[in-house]
Amino acid sequence: MPARYALSYVPEKRSLLADFGRTWLGRDIDSQEFFEQPVVNGISVSRLAELTHWRRSDGLHGVLKPPFQINPGSSTNGFLDTAHLFAKFLKPVEIPQLEVNVIGKFIALTPTIASRDLVSLASECVRVFEGFRQPVNANMDRRYRQEKLTVYQNRMLKHWGYPYVMEEFRFFIPLTDRIEDDQERADCTAAITALSKKAIRNPVHIRHLTVLAQDSRRDPMGIVERIPFGRT
Repeated sequence: MPARYALSYVPEKRSLLADFGRTWLGRDIDSQEFFEQPVVNGISVSRLAELTHWRRSDGLHGVLKPPFQINPGSSTNGFLDTAHLFAKFLKPVEIPQLEVNVIGKFIALTPTIASRDLVSLASECVRVFEGFRQPVNANMDRRYRQEKLTVYQNRMLKHWGYPYVMEEFRFFIPLTDRIEDDQERADCTAAITALSKKAIRNPVHIRHLTVLAQDSRRDPMGIVERIPFGRT
């Protein structure tokens, strides 16, 4: 059984956004193939690989329910059956437009306009699948608490196993790891802005609940299944 699962938005195959993700990260999350990454002014090929190491391993996606381990009293089949049933009652969610943003010290695509429907979708993903989640271990709990969480975020961590859920949820599609150097961050931002221009020009629609999994925290994430919204 894979060590961790997550529920995410993954762009449709062969969409402009999927093509951009494959180009920038040098990895296709569907086929799990790796490719050469683009040339970025001021940054060597090897350095770009370092700056995007974890994002390339995860593939292009935006998390709805953060990665979790399935508790011993549940099963993968039960989790997937619930995902299929849940998806039947969902309707497509539109993100009017994405933009390139810096969050802390990493670069990501974020919505230009806040979406209540998107927050609601993510919150429901957290609630519905909470029974499958194994409690956060002491090491993970300690790591999150080092982030200087607010009182409310600490409450979310204790109750849901992750501090940035419910009202604290912010949708984003990460494109780099933390970049400490201001100039490197600026160079990557410029490159991403140019490469993603066509891909983020139009609204994005979430029409599938995508189940991701990885065998260990150091292994690449892969798609288990794309589950379409609505009854089919």
